[in-house]
Amino acid sequence: MKVSALLGAVVLLSATTALCDSVEQSFPVLRIGTRSYSNVTVTTKAKDYVFVLHSTGMANFKVKELSPEVLEQLGYELPKPRTNNIAVHFAKEAMAKVETPQVKEVEQHIQASLPPELKLKLSQLQRLPPPVVIYGGLGVFITFYIFICYCLSLICKKTGRPGGAMVWLPVLQIFPCLKAAGMSGWWFLSMFVPIFNIVAQVIWCIRIAQARNKSVVVGILLLLPVLNIFAFLYLAFSSDGKAEAPRQEAKITLMKLQSA
Repeated sequence: MKVSALLGAVVLLSATTALCDSVEQSFPVLRIGTRSYSNVTVTTKAKDYVFVLHSTGMANFKVKELSPEVLEQLGYELPKPRTNNIAVHFAKEAMAKVETPQVKEVEQHIQASLPPELKLKLSQLQRLPPPVVIYGGLGVFITFYIFICYCLSLICKKTGRPGGAMVWLPVLQIFPCLKAAGMSGWWFLSMFVPIFNIVAQVIWCIRIAQARNKSVVVGILLLLPVLNIFAFLYLAFSSDGKAEAPRQEAKITLMKLQSA
């Protein structure tokens, strides 16, 4: 009986050793759950539990309760994430059905039967830039247009002839601009006559500079590329010459009174 009991103990010990990792592991600190254990020695690593010795005693933990970080430290294989195999399989089957040679043959037949004009339009649509570029360019254009209308509104207001709401409307804004320069609205027709439209533009640039009490040079700069941008902004945001004239006259009068 004693021999049988001894053999049974040996067999049980061998089975336990086969299930557990016989190599001990030591960790200065091991955090499990909300507690931290120091001077940890892992004596048993089974399939379902882990037995450890630490500075204040011993503990036993279930493997399924351990975090992925602790499992990785102990050398366990991390569980693979579950995926919806049914959905993946269904998606693969659906894509396989769509990409069959029969479907591709039908697509080629439809493309071959299309009129040349429709094929050209489809190819042009495919070459269009993405919507982000289109909307971004449209936003920049609208912002630029609003800024130009605001500058025209300032110019008309500073000439003493406010443009009102018409200055914000395309094409129609020419009328308040002509009025601000002291020109008749009939000059609008000259914009459609070759050569004469250039003459009208030159006259308007000189007149609008004079209406803003600025030098004729500013009107000439309005006709020159690149420089016309700075001249236009100068007419819109500079102060009025009429407001400065009384100040200069008052200073001269004051100096005369003081000298007298």
